[in-house]
Amino acid sequence: MSVTRRAYLALALICIIWGTTYTAIKYAVVDFPPFMLVGIRQTAAGLLLLALAWSSGKIAVPEGRYVRLQMLTGLATITGGNGFITWGMQYVSSGLAAIIGSLTPILVVIISLIWHGKERIHTRMILGVAVGFVGLALIFREGWADFVRPEYRWGIAGCFASCLTWSLGTVMAKQWNSPSVSPLLNAGLQITAGGLGGFVLSALFDTTHTIHHSASGWISVAYLGVIGSALAFTLYMFVLKHLSATISSLYTYINPVVAILLGWLLLGEALTAWEVVGMGITILGVWIVNSRRVSA
Repeated sequence: MSVTRRAYLALALICIIWGTTYTAIKYAVVDFPPFMLVGIRQTAAGLLLLALAWSSGKIAVPEGRYVRLQMLTGLATITGGNGFITWGMQYVSSGLAAIIGSLTPILVVIISLIWHGKERIHTRMILGVAVGFVGLALIFREGWADFVRPEYRWGIAGCFASCLTWSLGTVMAKQWNSPSVSPLLNAGLQITAGGLGGFVLSALFDTTHTIHHSASGWISVAYLGVIGSALAFTLYMFVLKHLSATISSLYTYINPVVAILLGWLLLGEALTAWEVVGMGITILGVWIVNSRRVSA
């Protein structure tokens, strides 16, 4: 199997794994303050990856400047991206969070154009991203009404902050990750730095929360740390190494489709005609992005 096909397979796994983390976060924030959850989950996952990288004996430690850039990227993607969505989901519906999260590929395109880096943006990529967003807008058409609910305003702000910082971190990783450095080490450095940043935000903003202990809470934390962070983020570094930042961010389009289909197949949830049409348009958008490139 070619490296490109393995990268697409890794992206498919990310779509499934990160499609389940929203539910796990909902369980975990019942027992843990949101930013503390980020600190516990991500720091543990990052240290695990760094230990695996060190124990392999085959991964050389990069120079200090490279490590600092990886840490800065981790603060954007993990502390900002994961931290703000964890906090924001206390106050908004999952449908509204999905709508805002689906802006990620659009923001990645915009930031890449502003950055003028090595990411090449072409006409079909922009068209496909736009088409995919229209599909998700149809799937979650009822969630648009939540934008005007005053009790959602802080959650909406948190979700937008998450989307922006994650998109920025994705472009930073694409620009700064060296092809010669293992995705395992890159993921370890970024997640550890992001997790430590979560503890800092926890000290500032989690002051009115208390920790509760339950089996469901700790199982959710373990799942989020090992599967949602350590495994999925390492796969994400591998995907970014071999695919464009825009293509890599398309998981935000596929995650809701996977969740809806699983709910229909396994849980007997209703599947409406609008959702079917929206999923078809979303998949069309992803296909356009990945079809033969044409110069912009």
